Amino acid sequence: MMEDELIKIWQSSPQAEQIKFEKSRLMLDMESSLNRIHRGWKYMVIRETLAGVIVIPVFAYTAYTHPFTLTRIGSVLIILAVLYILFRLLSIDRQKPNNYAETYLDYLYRAREVLGIQKKSLDNVLYWYVLPTYPGLIVFLLGFVHIPEKINIILLGFSTTIAMTIGVYFLNKRAAKKQFTPRLRKIDELIQTMEE
Repeated sequence: MMEDELIKIWQSSPQAEQIKFEKSRLMLDMESSLNRIHRGWKYMVIRETLAGVIVIPVFAYTAYTHPFTLTRIGSVLIILAVLYILFRLLSIDRQKPNNYAETYLDYLYRAREVLGIQKKSLDNVLYWYVLPTYPGLIVFLLGFVHIPEKINIILLGFSTTIAMTIGVYFLNKRAAKKQFTPRLRKIDELIQTMEE
């Protein structure tokens, strides 16, 4: 009942008022959409940080105690790769549009810039996330080559790594396409509407 009355009031309003209402509705929708994507990014950073907190001590212990030199070197390389990944994620996470921009249009420009950076990082996940871990993992596994009964473990490790690489790559590409591309398009549309 109340909703019908609001619709009638809106329809009987002058054109300028209808346009203002439409713009404010678009702004609220965009704000909600951006909040969801920033929450998702924040949870991803937390998840990766927790993984790093687990991986670093395990490989540090291995680097300290393992008898094979290649395995020790591989452990150190993996630790360095994890630290690089965490540094990269945290530096992207710090770039957020603030709600205290001078105008809503400034906020939209900043939001578009940040989403573009996040989308680009998902598109390029192979280069900054996956490939830095490969040298350490390969050297780590090669440390076991001289033990004949460990060959199956090495082959399983390589196979698992390749499968995970493919999975990470396609999941991130999908997220970039399904979550970031539509929002960037909506931001562009809203910027165009606001500039009119």
